[in-house]
Amino acid sequence: MKLSVLAVFSTAFGLLAMLLPLGPVTAAADAIAFTAPQVATGTKAYAQNCASCHGANLKGVTAPALVGKTSGIAQQSLVEVFEYVSQQMPMTAPGSLSEAQYLSIVAYILQKNGHKPGSRPLTESIATTSTATIVVKP
Repeated sequence: MKLSVLAVFSTAFGLLAMLLPLGPVTAAADAIAFTAPQVATGTKAYAQNCASCHGANLKGVTAPALVGKTSGIAQQSLVEVFEYVSQQMPMTAPGSLSEAQYLSIVAYILQKNGHKPGSRPLTESIATTSTATIVVKP
């Protein structure tokens, strides 16, 4: 039985389409949303609750750095970072901050690592389900 050129082409195109991702390909870092107001709130919350150990510049004092390619958050997922921060920090009183404070602190840390705020806020739903990798930028 002879296959028509159209049938072969259609089959090949269909197989190729199944191998390609659906929708636009976006860098994982771009999938992390937070707002400028969250960063502003996070700046204050970080200074009050985190800077004594992680440093005002986030480069670490008695605790690991939170900026740069060798930081504890480099290449971690947003879920991993948020869950750790919200359950284990601050070291002297783990889990003692409000959800909004934890979200804003994470937004501040993201901004300090080169991520840009946008119009969509970082929410608890996103922070606890997003597997987007935090790409630390120079």
